[in-house]
Amino acid sequence: MKNRIFTILLALVVACTSCEHVIDYEGTPEDLAKGSTVINAVAIAGTPFIVYLTHAERADQSQGRRYVDFDTAMYHYNETYTGDYSSNEYLQRTHIPSAQVEVQVNGQTTYPMTFDGKNYNYKTSYTPQEGDHVVVNATVDGVTLTAETTVPAKPQIEVISHEELDGNPYKYINGLAFETDSIMRLTLCINNVGGEGYYRLRVRSVGVGYFHSGFLDQNGTSTTVWTIHPYYRAQDVFFSDDEMFMDSRLTSGFGGWSAFFSNVFSSEQIQGGGYTFVVDSPKVPYTPSVYDWMKEEGIIDDSQLKNFTYIPPQIQVDLEAITEDYYRFLKSAELYRLTTSDINSETIYTHGNAVNGWGILGAMSYDRHIIYFEN
Repeated sequence: MKNRIFTILLALVVACTSCEHVIDYEGTPEDLAKGSTVINAVAIAGTPFIVYLTHAERADQSQGRRYVDFDTAMYHYNETYTGDYSSNEYLQRTHIPSAQVEVQVNGQTTYPMTFDGKNYNYKTSYTPQEGDHVVVNATVDGVTLTAETTVPAKPQIEVISHEELDGNPYKYINGLAFETDSIMRLTLCINNVGGEGYYRLRVRSVGVGYFHSGFLDQNGTSTTVWTIHPYYRAQDVFFSDDEMFMDSRLTSGFGGWSAFFSNVFSSEQIQGGGYTFVVDSPKVPYTPSVYDWMKEEGIIDDSQLKNFTYIPPQIQVDLEAITEDYYRFLKSAELYRLTTSDINSETIYTHGNAVNGWGILGAMSYDRHIIYFEN
């Protein structure tokens, strides 16, 4: 009996001591990222092509990331607003302004790309089209990073019906407050899906609002000079119980999205064309109260909004056909976002397709429909 107990204890000790290995790294932290370039770009049919190039960074030194699909209020300012990123130390440290970058299209035409210091990206006159084969070459410190992709054909989605419903069952869910009492319920149908394809569905609720700022006049009196800033508000989170959006690997919710929910899927999940399903999207409220009050009091007037185009509350439905590489990148990003706060989780490899570097060059085309709220 004693021998059996000793054997079991010995086995446990061996198991516990053999599961973990510590490997010492003899280089400096700077060496980890030395010579590594990261590309981030998506060739979107009909949209001017841009490329972001950055230095690779250690995870414990990089700024926190926000997964763009779940921004609760993305502010898109009017044309008079100009952002100033030139003093952002993180962008200055990570972005590469002096690379030689070019994009080659269909093995024939080559377009040079120039660095835009205001937006920290590389721009060109090229606008991708369906079927284009795109190759990006970026040379940094004598090393050339290469990535390629092909822009997929435009998909088709149809809005079968829509209805506004009073009462919002998603008002407080998954850590978000949707601050509205109505939703849009849409019945949609994906058409002409054949063969092996990859897709992302975006159902975005868009509204408009205003915020204000004030300061004392130059004479230092109590008179306050007010400025009204209009902005667009967009909510990307939507809801559906259709099996198409189920991903068993996403075991917890994140940023407003429900557990096991993914809006990235393949043609295998919808079994060809003519697939009909239902989604709900909470309304983003119009918030004019501050502006209306200040206008009534004579503090401001409409001249401050002369360059602002009003957008009525609406739902934007985009079905995006995406490349396999971009599909795999988005899926790996969904898994990665669930592990950032769990030190015991397994390492998640974020998919990329760059040669001699890191990152992703994806491509997409999309079909968009806009449905307006009536109330």
